[in-house]
Amino acid sequence: MAYAAIGTAPEGQRVSYLDPRGHVHTVDRQLAGRLGEVRGAVAALLDNGNDTSRFFFDGLAAVLQHDYGVSKVLLTTKFTSTKPADTALIQHMAAEADFLVTGVAL
Repeated sequence: MAYAAIGTAPEGQRVSYLDPRGHVHTVDRQLAGRLGEVRGAVAALLDNGNDTSRFFFDGLAAVLQHDYGVSKVLLTTKFTSTKPADTALIQHMAAEADFLVTGVAL
C-alpha cells in the first residue's frame, strides 16, 4: 500500500442481512476498521462482471480520483458474476490497496 491509512480499529457488532424472501438474519460480525479519509489512498474496485457494470465502476473510479483525491484505482473484473471471486484475487487486492469496493451494478 502506498498510503498509510489512519482510521478506527475493528469492532464487533451485530449485523442484519435482509433476505428478499422476507427473512432477516442477524449475526455477530467483526467489522473492518474504517479509514479516516481516502485522500491519497489506493482504492481497489471489484467489478462483478455483469454486462453493464463496467460503466458504473469506471464512473466510480473517476469520482474517487477527481472528487475525493484517491491516488490510484485498481479496477479488476471477475471472470463471471455467478461465482465468488477467488480468494487469491481478494488477497492480492487487499495487499495492494487501502480499501476495496465490490458490488453489483445492473
